Amino acid sequence: MTPTVRQYQYVGMRVNKNMYNQMGALIVPAFSRLTRKNLKRLIQHQITLKEEDIEDLPVLHLLNSAIVEIKDVFHQVRHFDEIPFAHVRNTMVPIIVDMSNHIYLKQVFTYFGENDEYTYRHIIAVALIARLIGKVKGLGEEELLDLTIAGFLHDIGKAKVPEAIMNKPGKLTPEEFDEMKKHTLYGYELIRQTPGLAQRHALVALEHHEREDGSGYPHGIKGEQMDPFSKIVAVADVFHAMISKRVYKKQVPFYQVLLEMSQNAYGLLDPETTLCFLARIMDMLIGSEVCLSNGQRGNIIMIHANDPLSPLVEVKGQYLDLSKDKSVHVEQII
Repeated sequence: MTPTVRQYQYVGMRVNKNMYNQMGALIVPAFSRLTRKNLKRLIQHQITLKEEDIEDLPVLHLLNSAIVEIKDVFHQVRHFDEIPFAHVRNTMVPIIVDMSNHIYLKQVFTYFGENDEYTYRHIIAVALIARLIGKVKGLGEEELLDLTIAGFLHDIGKAKVPEAIMNKPGKLTPEEFDEMKKHTLYGYELIRQTPGLAQRHALVALEHHEREDGSGYPHGIKGEQMDPFSKIVAVADVFHAMISKRVYKKQVPFYQVLLEMSQNAYGLLDPETTLCFLARIMDMLIGSEVCLSNGQRGNIIMIHANDPLSPLVEVKGQYLDLSKDKSVHVEQII
């Protein structure tokens, strides 16, 4: 059978054996991640992939591969004052897209919460979460691509923050925090000076710590002055920071994070964007076991779009709609 472009459906998976052409030359080594580039090579060499030749790439491997790539990006920015945009677009963004399509997204979020390599995990997590929110909002493919890039580059200015501050194991002093906050300005300028990147990407780097009520930084602007992409990345940024373990703070329980974000949806974060995000996260949790405030345990059956944190829960064969019975609420995801 002649290989065709249908093989591109395997992007993001990996081959489980060496792939040779008819002359015996190695074209793709075993356990390589299948990118569009190496799938094109296989097609050019008339190599047809069979289902038994491929397997899902473990999400942890995807994440670790992305961290290695981001370190290289930071190195180039730190030492040469330039963003390798072609590398970001052709290598990093496809990895994030692959992860966003991963069937076990709950597993992905578990890995994002670990405290090692926080800065690099954070970049991937924010790009991924922003993309998920964009999908819920119904953005087209071109806008989704722009949003993913903006999410990935939102903290690129941290590459220009002194490494002693970036790598400090404990909490920053007020002076160190003032320097850290400058990453928004550094990122804005870096992106503006990079060919191929749009002004919108630069604005997200500048504005993702601004808040709806004007209490954010660096300029204290209010919600109506922010780019819509900045509002999306702000929600993603806050969520990942809250679920992450850090040396100087305990990890906040997952459901408590969702509750706190819901409370912040009217004042600090954009309400519509936050609601879209909470609904998407709760959709991921359908089927999960929960502990209720009345001491009972049950399973999430259905999510209400306008009140995602008050789902329909099955308890011992009985259905309890938490959107109608406000005397009971979810306390913990098991």
